[in-house]
Amino acid sequence: METDFLKKLFSIAIPVAIQGLFYALLNILDQIMVAQKGEAAVVAVSLASKNFSILNFTLMGLTGGLAIISAQLIGKGNEKNIAKIQGLTLFSGGILVLLFMMLSLFFPTACMSLFTADPAVIALGATYHRAIALGYLPVLFTMVYSTILRNAKIVQLPMYIGMGTVGLNAFLNYLLIFGNFGAPALGVFGSGLATTLAQYIECLVLLSVVFGKKLIGSYSLKQLLTFFKTDKEILLFWKLTLPLLIEEMSFILADTVDNSIYGFMGTKQTIAVTIMNPVQGLIIGFFGGFATAASVMIGHLLGKNEKQHAYQTAQHILRLGAILSLIVGVVYLFFNSFYLKLYSLDAFSYRLTTTLMLMMVIFIPIKITNMIITTGVLSAGGETKFVLYQSIFGAWGFAIPLGLLSAFVFHLPIYWVFVAISFEEIIRVALCLWKMKKRTWLNTLVE
Repeated sequence: METDFLKKLFSIAIPVAIQGLFYALLNILDQIMVAQKGEAAVVAVSLASKNFSILNFTLMGLTGGLAIISAQLIGKGNEKNIAKIQGLTLFSGGILVLLFMMLSLFFPTACMSLFTADPAVIALGATYHRAIALGYLPVLFTMVYSTILRNAKIVQLPMYIGMGTVGLNAFLNYLLIFGNFGAPALGVFGSGLATTLAQYIECLVLLSVVFGKKLIGSYSLKQLLTFFKTDKEILLFWKLTLPLLIEEMSFILADTVDNSIYGFMGTKQTIAVTIMNPVQGLIIGFFGGFATAASVMIGHLLGKNEKQHAYQTAQHILRLGAILSLIVGVVYLFFNSFYLKLYSLDAFSYRLTTTLMLMMVIFIPIKITNMIITTGVLSAGGETKFVLYQSIFGAWGFAIPLGLLSAFVFHLPIYWVFVAISFEEIIRVALCLWKMKKRTWLNTLVE
């Protein structure tokens, strides 16, 4: 591979990957701290976080449209038109944030009941819901402004602020979960409160730097509100974003069903999945940098109408991502026993989780390839409808039916249920590679 290509790739991928790595490490550290309060507390925090995950994925759908258009506008040299798309994203995201905030504040018990029937877990999870609810708003602003900065290849600023936020969040967890240094010992509620405080500080610091240095995205309110005047780019935004929103909602519903399957298999099984998820998130979060780099690099090239170069770039990033993710997964297996010892697991839970981790590592390269090709390659060329169709087909045609059958008809162990649910990744990667080779996704979308 060319040195120039690798330099461009890693200049974007590594900062984003490091930031994703730190967030995933925070989730692991958070779980380890909460685990000191008992197994029910671990499960409660994990399941209560699903509401935020649903919001997060929905906002990702919105910012996905922003990312596609802004990358091509920057490649075209037409940055001024980003303002109205950014304003529309903030306005639409604000409506979603308000809805989810009300759910967490006023209906936390109902939200928890979707995932578990354990009354102790429901009660603890409800307190966590209320603690994190007010933190949804700063997440929207951080996500939108970070998206714009990354598309302009200003990737180190969000990384440094994100790393600082992770350190602050970990320290606040230490204070508020256990009551250290004279702080109140709030347990599960303290964990949620620490997250909310850290999110506000992250948002305020990021916005202060963006507007203080007048970086891209520091548009006035008047500029942001120009989205009320409908034009080609506003229509393009919804054309690209609506399939992404539906795809994210479909994914969320499917993930909710998946977690319900795991949850109703029993607390031991749920603990195994709960312990696996941060590690899987750690690896996927790291390689999310490759997907972001693919989206930015390919978007810029398509904005310049350099289609052959864009196709070659996609091929190189996909190969590199698959190979490196396989290596990372295998290396992790050597450290698995050390990770599991951080939890107070009995012998049965330890064996269950160990086998589940092995299955997770087997599927990691396929999951990474799917992530890069859908969010980084096909979406960059505007093929968001195809991304929607293959996602729905995989989740509802394979993952959920196979998950239900394996868990409640054949009564298979949790690790085989995970394999059954993950089988859809193989179907999807085959469809996506076929689509990529057709080259119909190589589209210049902006003028």
